[in-house]
Parts: sequence; C-alpha cells; structure tokens
Amino acid sequence: MLQELQDVINGISAEVGVPTSLTDTRLNSLVFGPHDDAEIDSVRRQALLLRSTPEWVREWFGRYGIDTAAGPVRIPAEPERGLASRVVVPVRWGSTTCGYICLLDVRHELDETRLGPVMEAAGEVGRVLYMDLQARHSDADLLGDLVRGSAAVRGKAAARLSEQGRFPVGWPVAALFLRPVDGAAGTDPLEHWLWRDHGALPRGSLRCLDAEGAVILAAVPPTAEPAYTERIADQLLAGDHDLPELVVGIGDAQSDLHDAHLSYEHAQLAARAARVWPETGPVCSWDRLGALRVLIGTPEHLLRDLMDPRVLLLREAQPSNANLIDTLETYLDSGCDNQTTAARLHVHRGTVYYRLEKAASLCGMDLGDGLDRLALHLGIKLLRLIESKAA
Repeated sequence: MLQELQDVINGISAEVGVPTSLTDTRLNSLVFGPHDDAEIDSVRRQALLLRSTPEWVREWFGRYGIDTAAGPVRIPAEPERGLASRVVVPVRWGSTTCGYICLLDVRHELDETRLGPVMEAAGEVGRVLYMDLQARHSDADLLGDLVRGSAAVRGKAAARLSEQGRFPVGWPVAALFLRPVDGAAGTDPLEHWLWRDHGALPRGSLRCLDAEGAVILAAVPPTAEPAYTERIADQLLAGDHDLPELVVGIGDAQSDLHDAHLSYEHAQLAARAARVWPETGPVCSWDRLGALRVLIGTPEHLLRDLMDPRVLLLREAQPSNANLIDTLETYLDSGCDNQTTAARLHVHRGTVYYRLEKAASLCGMDLGDGLDRLALHLGIKLLRLIESKAA
C-alpha cells in the first residue's frame, strides 16, 4: 500500500515541481516526495525524522478549514515557528476524509491549473487509504474480539484468523501492551505510531488501541530464544518518535490462539507493574515478574488489608524522615547488600546503615529477621501500588 502511494506522490512532486507529502487525518506523515534539503522548512524536516506533526501545526491548519474544505486550502506561513506556506488538498473517499496531500508553496505559484493533477490523484489516493483504513478496522475488531470477548466471541475470532492464515500453524502467540507512563497523556498519540510499518514486528501481527494503551499480538517462532518478545519491545521503544514515555508489558506466549486473551491480560498487568515499580521496566515481562504477580493482580479493595501495619508507621514518618522508605526498598531489592545499596543511592555506606537503623526503630521491625524483611519488602511494594492507584 505504501509503495503504491509513494509512486503517486513522487509523480505529483515531479509534475507540480514542489515538495509534496501525504499525511493521515491528524497530519502525521505517511509518504514524502523527493526534495532538496534547502527547499523544505523545519516543520517538514521534523516530520521526516519523527513521522508526526506538532499539535500547534494541527491547530494552525484547522483554523483554515481543512476538515470541511471541498477543495484546496492555502495555509499561510508562520515564519517564527519554521512553517512555510502550503496548499493542502483534502483526500476523500465518498464522505470519508482519509488524509491530506500537502504541497509547499513558498512563492505562491500553485494556481488552479497546476493543482489539476493533484486533484485528479487525490481520488485514487483516497480509495487506497480508505481500503487500508477498512482493513485496519477489521484487524482491530478481530483482535479486540480475540482478547476481550466472551468465550464464544473469542472462538469465532480465532477461527476466522486461522482461516485467513494470519499466524503460522503451530506457532505460539504473545501479546504486548504499550501504555504511557503518564496516564493523563491518553492514547491518541499512539494511534498513528501503532500503524506505522514497524520492522520489528513479525509479519501478520495484529494491532489495536485499548482504553489504556495499544495492543499487539505477535506470533512467536517455536525455536525463538526466551527473550524474543522482549527484543521486539526494545526495538519498538528505540525507534524515532515523539511519543510520551512508554512502558511495555509482555504476556506469556500461548500455544493456542483461543488462549490469546490470557497473554493479553498478563501483558496488561505487566505494563501496570512497570508503571508502579520502575525497576521492573520499561519493558516488563509477565514471565519474569516473580512474586510481584500476586500483588499487581490483587483487587484494589484488598491492598491495604494485605499490608503489614508497621509499614504504615514508616509512611507516616516520611515527611520528617525523608529517604527512609527509598533506602529500605533499595536495600531489600539489592538482596540486603549495603555496598550495592550505597552505590545505587549514591551515598556513603555509613548513611545507609544509619537510615536502616532509624527505619527499623520507627516501625519496630528486625531487619535480621527473614519474616520481618519479607513483610517490609511486600509492604513497600504494596504502598507503591496503592499510591499509583490514588494518583
């Protein structure tokens, strides 16, 4: 699909003689025509690097009615922000707006005659984008049914995917769940990025947006190394993008497509764990979460009941005894090794000893007692979980 669109945009660039690009409805770039670097502005240069458009550009274009325009719209320059003037041609199929063809027009040379070929091409581009949009919606609906539907709905989705040959026969599948660290960021920024041509994703992978993030279901080769899906997640996070900070939860691979919902549920929980306990992320695999599985899956109304009340004594003392909980948590995470704790906190070992003694005194626990250490460790992890839910 992208190669077909690339050929069309290349043809427009050659015929009209100005730098041309095709965007989606949020003005995120899909393909670019050829250009000399000296011909483009900083907004297009950023779009080339990140394949996305700043919010202020969307607002600026929106002022001139591109959402409802029936024909080309001239967008004036904004020199202070590095935006040259453009002509934007809406791309539609029927009544559906599928994207925009954007042409740099610094010298205001694009008249109705020169825009004629662009208008002709817009119809074909609209058809291609509309068909791709329908295919995406179909894939997203199938994945949603497969991981969130009832048993009967999941069965129908699995049968349809098997008929389509989307996943190699006999290969396990695993879910990846991507969500912003800042829950207030929402999922809108993920939408364009999710449907990009990610070389890291195995062929046939399914994608959809969720209320809290993005879901990817990928086939796992039977001979793959244990860290196969973690490498996929690392590559996704390493790519060029202007997304908010993300964490990725990875569910355990399921041998039967009918059980993909289990991997999805575990991936969601693992992503939540990576937000609550940064030491487990930014890529957190359910298989490696260990005892924290029990905590992250505990119903919210039971969390405080599970916590040793002596941990709350530390929480109450925190304002006047800063760093005690952080020091205790790092100490316990480090296997009760003072030297490692001091290195991680960038303090002297004597400072660690002092803080540990003070913490033990405040909460009445014996750090030499294994059960007390366990109660403290679980209690602090529960405290982080409760605080994250409150936030």
